[in-house]
Amino acid sequence: MGILTESFVISRGIQFIFSRNTGLSSYILVDNRSNITQYIKDNNINLLIVSDSIFSRDDIQRIYKTSKDINFGIIRINKNEINPMFEFKLDFELNDNENVVKLKIDNYIATTKHSNKLSIEDSELSKREIEILRHVALGYTNQIISDLLFISKHTVVTHRKKITAKLGIKTISGLTVYALLNNIIETNEIE
Repeated sequence: MGILTESFVISRGIQFIFSRNTGLSSYILVDNRSNITQYIKDNNINLLIVSDSIFSRDDIQRIYKTSKDINFGIIRINKNEINPMFEFKLDFELNDNENVVKLKIDNYIATTKHSNKLSIEDSELSKREIEILRHVALGYTNQIISDLLFISKHTVVTHRKKITAKLGIKTISGLTVYALLNNIIETNEIE
């Protein structure tokens, strides 16, 4: 996820609430027009949250129209008029409190789950990586996973690095959310 606003404080607040509630990585993009497209590609950003005034720029609307793999969210700071034809997966108001923001994020994740944007089929994880991801999401250590699967601890670490690289998720809580959303584990299995 990437966040692009005029205000670092607003960007940091959205980043904090999002990461605390999902465990997924997010980046605050520097408002440098020439590097935004490259930054999105380099960091595999699939959700871009922008302020209403930045979204009204031609370069951002061009990214919206041409990038089919990116969902957009809006933060309504300046109450700029935005064409109703634009669809935003997240829609924040400047005065939304943390609970409202969290609810909107939860709804986004639920709809993403149903639309298969975080689909396990798209991740290209091998069967072994899915198996290791399952154990990681259940809270097992590298040593326990290696004992259960009869592989070396080094092999487990290598698989975990590949999983992180493929999914772009760096935290255990983020991997757990991913595993839950993709039915790799069930809620009742988590201790």
